[in-house]
Amino acid sequence: MNKCTLSIDWEDFGQLYTKYHYKIDTPPLSAIIRQTDIILDMLDETDRKATFFILGLLAKYRPDLVKKIAAKGHEIAIHGQNHEILFTLNAKQIKEDIEESIKTVSDITGTQIFGYRAPRFSINETNLYVLEILTELDLLYDSSIFPIKLPQYGILNFDKNDTLYKLHNQKEIVEIPLSTVKYFGKTFPVSGGGYVRLMPEMLVTSMFKKIRKEKRNSIIYMHPYEFDTESLDVTSNYPKDAQYSKIKTFALNLRWNVSRNSVRKKVKQLLKEQEFITCLEKAHYVKNNTNSAKLLG
Repeated sequence: MNKCTLSIDWEDFGQLYTKYHYKIDTPPLSAIIRQTDIILDMLDETDRKATFFILGLLAKYRPDLVKKIAAKGHEIAIHGQNHEILFTLNAKQIKEDIEESIKTVSDITGTQIFGYRAPRFSINETNLYVLEILTELDLLYDSSIFPIKLPQYGILNFDKNDTLYKLHNQKEIVEIPLSTVKYFGKTFPVSGGGYVRLMPEMLVTSMFKKIRKEKRNSIIYMHPYEFDTESLDVTSNYPKDAQYSKIKTFALNLRWNVSRNSVRKKVKQLLKEQEFITCLEKAHYVKNNTNSAKLLG
């Protein structure tokens, strides 16, 4: 099929930074409004549709923005409820988190949810049973796996193509893996986030052209904060009495802001150059054009 997908892991930078560092649930920053509008305006301008993996924690506070995204005709999928890394949860906790996120988001949109992406891509060879949980909750596809082993995520030699799998529970699921490119015998991740932010525009364009020439589907994942026109500050949502190192904060802010202003131009160029469809459209295509599902595991 040889088409690209823009996927947005719709979460709030300040809300999650505070959650991970102070273990508290805080409202999102108002910046999420601006960031979401920037993405939606870019998609309107290029006449493209995207898949938004909605975090339930953020949707609870900003159902208005979820409705706005859906009203624009973009696919609404889920990113879990509390952005808990799946390796830290047992099967029961994972199912409860995903169930809660489905209810949170579908209650807002009034539509069925078909797709899921794990926080921090936390599905690997040690917890593939999560895919069975997804099928038990009537989800059609997952997009959580990097087909390359990286320090925090990924599965070595996993199929890099969108594939229909038959699971041990006898149910089927489509996996839409994150994009990688092979150069000089080595495989590199190129899908989005920090990879797109830090790579020169010419290299980003070249890598996605290479995937297209190989007649493979590709997928980009981004976050709202990466499109922001304002600088990020890791302390922006910290508790008022929080104690933190100013030197460490400076280093963290530098890390999150470096090259970030280049993201809008890079993504917009890809939106203009490539043909885009949603994850759901890809999943339906794979499901309808696969004669025999591949056994996983």
